[in-house]
Amino acid sequence: MTQSTLVDSPASTTTNTPRRRARSAARPVLRKLDYERAFDVLEGCDTAPSLPDFRERVLDALSSGFGLRHVSFFCGATFHNVFGDLEPLTEGHTSRMLPEYQERWSRYDLFGTPAAMRQLVSSGVSSLGELRALGALPASADAYVRHFLHATWGMETAAAMRLELPGGHTALVGMFDSAPDRLGPAELATLRMLSRQLSAICRGLPVSRRKAVLAGLSERQRQVVQLVADGLSNAEIAETLSLAEDSVKKYVSRILSSTGCQSRMELALLARSRA
Repeated sequence: MTQSTLVDSPASTTTNTPRRRARSAARPVLRKLDYERAFDVLEGCDTAPSLPDFRERVLDALSSGFGLRHVSFFCGATFHNVFGDLEPLTEGHTSRMLPEYQERWSRYDLFGTPAAMRQLVSSGVSSLGELRALGALPASADAYVRHFLHATWGMETAAAMRLELPGGHTALVGMFDSAPDRLGPAELATLRMLSRQLSAICRGLPVSRRKAVLAGLSERQRQVVQLVADGLSNAEIAETLSLAEDSVKKYVSRILSSTGCQSRMELALLARSRA
């Protein structure tokens, strides 16, 4: 990962129209510390072998790089499905917040409002402070903030980062803190930069650890897996690949061990599945 991936291209920085100058002037100037944080997060996530590993590494990296101890990772087939994720990844107080959130507050989430959705889709990040600056929050979202975040859990900072997942799915990374100034303009700008880079990393990841194991098999092993998935017997695979049947048996045994599959049927289902 090089610094060139984290900054605007020359074409995007040399346009001298008044509108471009006005927009650039409004952007927070990123400090050396901000770039170092971004590099640390990307280095921690860039080698994740699968989506489950990527989710864990994102939360760990945000915790260590930005001092965010209360973070969550929700996934969904669409933006609106994200808030109904029944098994999100949680760290810090978010694990204790989850039962009440799922029972009472998920449909009133601040980051499900139209203004937040526009920010998340256009820039990758939305924050409570930015949404309040746009005007009064919808009554239900305001109740979520006042009663759930503030009164019950003492969370003064709230922000979300949108990521694009494999298969066109969406994730929202929730970030919370008791300090009202935990995420300032420079931190939010850094997170916006990261949302693009992290999305690029995870879009091509296998969605399960077993899928990651399949992707790491040798070419010959993948050929055997495909023929197992096609329903061929060991003898038929041996004939197809010009191998001894005993060799095929050893291939299948090693593949089952590597993937954790208990049977040829389970291996075939794994190979055929998208998830």
